[in-house]
Amino acid sequence: MNGKKLNSRIKEVVEPILMLNYYWDISENTTLQTNISYQFGKIGNSRLDFNAGANPSPTYYQTLPSYFLRNNDLAGAYAAQENFVNNGQLDWNRIFDANTTNAAIGLNNAYVLYEDRNEDKQVTLNTIFNSNINSNISINGKLEYKRLHSQNFAEVLDLLGGSGYLDINNFADSEAQMQNDAFNPNRVVGVGDKFRYNFKLLSDLMNAFLQAQFKYNKIDFYAAVNVSQITNQREGLYKNGRFENSSFGKSEKLNFTTYGVKAGATYKLNGRNLINANVAYLTQAPIIRNSFSNSRENNNIVDNLQSEKVFSTDASYIFRGSIITSRLTGYYTSIKDATEISFYFADGVGGDNTAFVQEILSGIEKKHFGLELGLEAQVTSTIKLKGAAAVGSFTYANNPDLYLTSDVTNDGIFDENGRSGNYTSNLKNYKIAAGPHTAYSIGFEYRDPNYWWIGATANFFSNTFVDIAPLTRSSNFYTDADGLTFPNYDVDLARVLLQQEKFDNYKVINLVGGKSWKISGYYISVFATVNNLLNTEYKSGGFEQGRNANYNELRRDKALGKPVFGNKYWYGRGTTYFLNANISF
Repeated sequence: MNGKKLNSRIKEVVEPILMLNYYWDISENTTLQTNISYQFGKIGNSRLDFNAGANPSPTYYQTLPSYFLRNNDLAGAYAAQENFVNNGQLDWNRIFDANTTNAAIGLNNAYVLYEDRNEDKQVTLNTIFNSNINSNISINGKLEYKRLHSQNFAEVLDLLGGSGYLDINNFADSEAQMQNDAFNPNRVVGVGDKFRYNFKLLSDLMNAFLQAQFKYNKIDFYAAVNVSQITNQREGLYKNGRFENSSFGKSEKLNFTTYGVKAGATYKLNGRNLINANVAYLTQAPIIRNSFSNSRENNNIVDNLQSEKVFSTDASYIFRGSIITSRLTGYYTSIKDATEISFYFADGVGGDNTAFVQEILSGIEKKHFGLELGLEAQVTSTIKLKGAAAVGSFTYANNPDLYLTSDVTNDGIFDENGRSGNYTSNLKNYKIAAGPHTAYSIGFEYRDPNYWWIGATANFFSNTFVDIAPLTRSSNFYTDADGLTFPNYDVDLARVLLQQEKFDNYKVINLVGGKSWKISGYYISVFATVNNLLNTEYKSGGFEQGRNANYNELRRDKALGKPVFGNKYWYGRGTTYFLNANISF
């Protein structure tokens, strides 16, 4: 626009760290390292907001062809597709025109560019102790204290030709509930003003770690223990009109004591054959943003909040030959009492209700297991062959609890605190969206005596799954507002509708190479990579939209040739290039 490229979604990170380190050699075999650091700065993610204007996104569902096809409007669908393909970017002229027109007649902005900002201040103090008791035994430990002060708010970046923006939530039921800050009702904000939400997250962590290592001719082994105490708290700086009794001020303090134990050993059958095994059990406090159902609006704590429990074990066979080096590993990990929070707009909550909801999934159990193989063969002094394989299975291991919260009450679905009843989400044996569950790689590397080298790998990926919508796997999917099953509910069709999508297999070829020189005492090196050489197009991930929350909504949508709220996908990058040049003095 006017010769300037505009983008509504820009991420800005400015987080400098100041650090002071002190090293103390207590004796020849014992050291103590003490560090203190201070991290400050901001992370901002910009986006558009609109109160009085229509959604300007080219991907808004009411402007896509599928929306017109739902009403059998073929001409509208064709026009929408042509417009999207040829003009699939934000119409900044339309946005500026709407704002300047409003300003000319004394109205507030229709649109505004703002930034979701968090400004963190974190102090970390730790001391690390290392001591070699003798040639066979060593111990190391760490004491750590960490304090985080994080302020989170939205800030106006640009009025985009307008005169001011009204800080309200247009979707609320009453004028009182519309207020994002009831202390400043109907406030008009300008560039640099905070609005929408404003709160602090406070966290204190104390951690202690101790490990002992033992090394002998036939066996090496170790044991370690870790204990942590963490306290988290939210402090609301706005009084939200939807949660007047639970948004302003400090929340209850959340205290968690966690621990972990780990042990492992390597048995040396001989110089070339080794067996390694590790086992660990640990607990992890829930991250602070998963501790509150909607930290931007209120202090409400997630029900039955617990520390995650993780059990993990692995065993490996290692071969180190003169030509071939290889490692075969089997692993198993179990995760229990995990919590996940999602935000979306849902049609079909408790029958035919609609609401913007926070979906809280708790008591989640996950199971990961698989095999990994790595292989290298130095076939000549200059040529090395490489291969790898990873075959895994990552699944949900139980049917976790689910409930919804919202900032509106709706036909008895949500209580006075905006909370729904409890559901069970039938996720057991569904695949976890954790990238490809199976991957293979084969390649080579050539290193020339004249100090240049080149390598290539062919990588094959399969068993990648879409992230499923938990609410559609609960009783909400088939239950009408009267609590009875939908009269038209077809179990076989429901099974088809809820089948988890599996992405197509794909392969990616990567190249890497480099060259170095020594010229007049200077070392010069060049390193380059070409990833996805063949420009393969592939889906790297995606998720089911939660919009169609029940059977009737999902059935109607999937009956269309192009669903309005179909799965959303991420695509891998096309061919990318990287070049690094380095001069060493």
